[in-house]
Amino acid sequence: MTGTTAATGSTVLAVRELSKTFPGQRALDRVGLELRAGEVHALLGENGCGKSTLIKCLAGFYQPDAGAAIEIDGRPLAVPHTTTAAAEHGLVFVHQDLGLIPSLSVAENFAVSRRYGTRALGRIDWSAVRAAAARELTALGHPELSVDTAVGRLPVASQTIVAIARALAGAERGARVLVLDEPTAALPEAEAERLFAAVRQVTAQGVAVLYVSHKLEEILRIADRATVLRDGRRVDTVQVPGLGVEDLVRLIVGRGVASVRREHAVPRLAGERLLDVQHLTGRRLRDISFQVRRGEIVGIAGMLGSGRSELARLLFGAQSPAGGEIRMRGTRVALGSPRDAVRQRIALIPEDRRREGGVLEMDVAKNLTLPSIRRFWRRARLAAAAERSTVSRLIDDYHVSPASPTRSFKNLSGGNQQKVVIAKWLDTKPDLLIFDEPVQGVDVGARAEIFRLVHEAAAGGAGVLLISSETDEMLQLADRVLILRGGRLIQEVDPATTTAHEVTHLMHFDAEHDLGSEQELPR
Repeated sequence: MTGTTAATGSTVLAVRELSKTFPGQRALDRVGLELRAGEVHALLGENGCGKSTLIKCLAGFYQPDAGAAIEIDGRPLAVPHTTTAAAEHGLVFVHQDLGLIPSLSVAENFAVSRRYGTRALGRIDWSAVRAAAARELTALGHPELSVDTAVGRLPVASQTIVAIARALAGAERGARVLVLDEPTAALPEAEAERLFAAVRQVTAQGVAVLYVSHKLEEILRIADRATVLRDGRRVDTVQVPGLGVEDLVRLIVGRGVASVRREHAVPRLAGERLLDVQHLTGRRLRDISFQVRRGEIVGIAGMLGSGRSELARLLFGAQSPAGGEIRMRGTRVALGSPRDAVRQRIALIPEDRRREGGVLEMDVAKNLTLPSIRRFWRRARLAAAAERSTVSRLIDDYHVSPASPTRSFKNLSGGNQQKVVIAKWLDTKPDLLIFDEPVQGVDVGARAEIFRLVHEAAAGGAGVLLISSETDEMLQLADRVLILRGGRLIQEVDPATTTAHEVTHLMHFDAEHDLGSEQELPR
């Protein structure tokens, strides 16, 4: 979709001299940005570079420093302004959490943001509510989505489309700029294609799209231009067509980033058998059996809804199994709670770091020492000096930025939140590490660093389960990959002889053929 419209489109959004200062930190420093009608404009940069701060300033959540100017179609938007004023000027936002209510229907989610239409005596006009939602979805190119379906029952790609349609419908004078913040962070590649089609539909109507993503391959596919931020400053604005991933990496981090690869020639079964799962069954999972050995990275590939995150919860004691058994070091274990799992030296870096990985209101120091707090108790008192020393070491070793132990976890960028979650668990010296989407919403530099930590954990003798939608990286890192589909493990593949395309095909294979195509996994 790159190219022609952006070259001729008029300026829709102009940002000049935008700065934002927090106590002890200048998050944005005189940033300028210009969006044109009908273009997809990528906003790129490492975690903590100022992308989220810029978006929040545009949305009216943050008040910029004095001297900033924002214009929509040549009309000044008051600085500071409210979220209501932003919407009135045609600025609409779809944030990473989408802001939808899972228990309500699609139509009800539309109505909540626009107020319910009523008939006489104040009764809700449900037919009008449903018709309005259906019109918006049809305009976005998705008439097949049922407005009566509960949002929580929709695939994530469909939920994202609903959020975009709702945001566009909420612009009182018509949307002029749509801001998408990590819209594909939780989407496998095939499901992301539906989102790209919706974005093309939006730009065809002359709306400018500001697109934030750490997935550089999709930036090359969908963006016309890109603005790169580094340390709160604008580095450059470039035309995307003709660039490659390495070009974007150098713009973002100022240098190339080496990929982490494992030598698959190393004998896989050199370590002792650590984890032995036999006939494990859950709500979605059915009759799962596999093993993990010390020093081995086992990848788990599957679509959303395949049961991959349920597998992580079962192995961490966060969900009770319906059947089967789990053995650690040859001994059957009952994992009735995460505490049981921690006692077995099992650690989980969960998919949702904000809700499950850290405590948002606690500071970095408390988050880092939470799983190992007993180590710092001496005669019924907390050894504060020992705790501070450990916190300082972990912040340095894992490059947490800003390097402030008193900073609130919720105020860290996504990549630095992930570093804190990984650091606190690796510091417990686990035998089995479960990584569930470890680089979701993480910038290119932090991704390489996190994958290096995965590699080092295995090199240190831990067994690693790597659940990831990043198929290319999984094939580079894993010793073997198990394909999960429809709640079943249907095949094991060798990363040395398997392509990402082949893995994707196996993940998507028609579910009605599952039973006939299952292959016996090595025992």
